[in-house]
Amino acid sequence: AEALEYDMSDDSSSRIITVQVSKRWLIGFAAILLAPWLLFLIVSTQNPVKTWTSEALRSEESSRRQIPTTKGPWGELKVVRIVTEPPEESLSGYLKYPRPVWTFKGYTPEEFEKLLLSANLTPEQKAEIVQSSKWGARSEGCLVSPSDALVQNLSSESRAALYGALSLFPENTFQHEPFRYRTDLSDEWFANSGVPEETIDQVCKLIYRRGKTLLFSDPHLVVPGLKSDVDRVRLLKTLARQSTLMVQLHISPRTDIDALIGYWAPRAGRAKDIKPLLESATRLPGGLDIDVTHLLPRFARKRIYTYPSAEGDTGEMVFDCHWNSMNFWNDPPDNRFSDSETVIRTLETEYDQIIDRYKFGDILLFMKSDTQAIHSAVYIADDIVFTKNGPSPHSPWILMQLATLISHYETNVDLKIRGYRKKKAKG
Repeated sequence: AEALEYDMSDDSSSRIITVQVSKRWLIGFAAILLAPWLLFLIVSTQNPVKTWTSEALRSEESSRRQIPTTKGPWGELKVVRIVTEPPEESLSGYLKYPRPVWTFKGYTPEEFEKLLLSANLTPEQKAEIVQSSKWGARSEGCLVSPSDALVQNLSSESRAALYGALSLFPENTFQHEPFRYRTDLSDEWFANSGVPEETIDQVCKLIYRRGKTLLFSDPHLVVPGLKSDVDRVRLLKTLARQSTLMVQLHISPRTDIDALIGYWAPRAGRAKDIKPLLESATRLPGGLDIDVTHLLPRFARKRIYTYPSAEGDTGEMVFDCHWNSMNFWNDPPDNRFSDSETVIRTLETEYDQIIDRYKFGDILLFMKSDTQAIHSAVYIADDIVFTKNGPSPHSPWILMQLATLISHYETNVDLKIRGYRKKKAKG
């Protein structure tokens, strides 16, 4: 035994207290004191490469989602890219897919032959397509009922050529509005989706490319063969994912609020809706990042990042992008804009056509030809647009970069952007 002596001296007396302690007790006590420090040392030195790599990946992922911005009349923006997918209930009616019929509308036999030659088909594939073709009256084109085996075995090149032609006609539902994702962000499409690897492999064999976009148009070859409706919904949710943007406007005590109001409130009466919020942010010493959702008119503000609902405004489940764009300033929406002739007439009489330097609220038409617009969106700021890509209930209202949206609608015909700005009221 060891003796520890504690000198407990004071003014009145002096005493020596001797405590008998065993070596075993000392060792145990030391172990208790040192254990947390030993554990920390072990953890901190264990596989530092893995720790650094993990931190680097998190940093890289964070920076990858940050979108560079340009300061302009809209102010100073901060933009982060996110991925959204539809709610399960919006997909419940899409679990069965019949074998498609391809519609080559308006084709002549000579044009059809030229298309088949350009598609780089095998002789057997070309022969099967020709044999299954049914021609209508003159100028109506032809219908093709391809077998599953034919569609399954198309090369990516052949699929892109044929589906590019089919995409021009709404009758070809999944070529006209395919599932799609940006090529440079393709790793996000199926990441952490819960879709089995073998199913992803099936899908990937059927994916084709158009410009900067990957597309999938053959759910009938994959979805019906899955084991359960749960698996089918999980796959469809993943296929329907879309890359969108979260956008914030940075306000500091030095921000010129009047200049911002001039940009974000171009219509009479709008300034009173956003001025109090902007002014309150300037009173904070460090400033504030405001979500631009708060600066949108009511139609867009209550829909952004959501999906069409049966409980929503009449028609929003089925009306297209033009109804969406023309109603950007309207609440409730005007359902006359579900008619294309009304849209064209309104743009021609109540809007001025502009070439560039778009501003908040301008309508952008994506022109396939001088007379046919295949999509429209509303300009927000810094080449960011408000859009709904298709009338489908699993297509949300989102913000996208203009360049991304252009690639989204690439066809075998060059697209042109035509801008429209509401005329100022006279007087």
